[in-house]
Amino acid sequence: MCWVYRDDAELHAVGTRFLAGGLARGERLLCVGVDLVEHLGLDDVDRLVAAGTLVVLTPDEAYVGAGGFTAEKQRAFYDTASRRARTDGYTGLRVLAELSSLAGDPGHARELARWEHHADQFIGSDAGMSAMCAYRADASPAAVTDIAAVHPAVHAPDGAVPFRVFFDRGRLALSGDVDTLGADRLARILDVSPIPAGTRSLDLSELDFADVAACRVLAAWARAAAQDGGRVQLWNATALLRRMWPAMGLDAWAPVQFAAAA
Repeated sequence: MCWVYRDDAELHAVGTRFLAGGLARGERLLCVGVDLVEHLGLDDVDRLVAAGTLVVLTPDEAYVGAGGFTAEKQRAFYDTASRRARTDGYTGLRVLAELSSLAGDPGHARELARWEHHADQFIGSDAGMSAMCAYRADASPAAVTDIAAVHPAVHAPDGAVPFRVFFDRGRLALSGDVDTLGADRLARILDVSPIPAGTRSLDLSELDFADVAACRVLAAWARAAAQDGGRVQLWNATALLRRMWPAMGLDAWAPVQFAAAA
């Protein structure tokens, strides 16, 4: 989940509860942040660190590193950490990452949003990892909204994240409201989504509203898939969206298969 927080007191309270839940489940804890763990209410931090139950890293150590920050390198990092946690006898890996510094850096913000979308797929693949990504609300509002939009669960000020794109049961899902103001954001997410070639499935059962601009983004995504030899399935679309598609001429320009869950 993504937690957009207003002040340090809120972050420390929710972060403590999240990590304590991991201890109760027998998970290894990984805390990423500058001086974050010192302010959390965990008992006997030194003992947890000495036992290897709690690992503390800065964002530079966990993300940027010597080789630079990319989604692919980050996935390899967490894959290794998750496997090692299970090998060492833990039930999994629980990560609390405060990454406002990366979100506020124009050189990292776009790749960070890409990584967060890849991370959602990785976590949903039974990788043995759960994560809370924390961002300060005023770090970089546009970047934080991009990042929060690729999480299945979000805590943020009302209206700050109008829609979300995430993986659910092996299928991409779109929820919330997508209008002209959010259409470019949706296009960016779909362009970097780590879904396999071939049939691309998008579940719209939680999509409350999509205007013409949103439909055009979906059509462009479907057209790109067709040019690559694939196709797009739109699952559980509303009757209105199914009627709008041919009415706007999108069925001829970017044909899709409408499907409904059994």
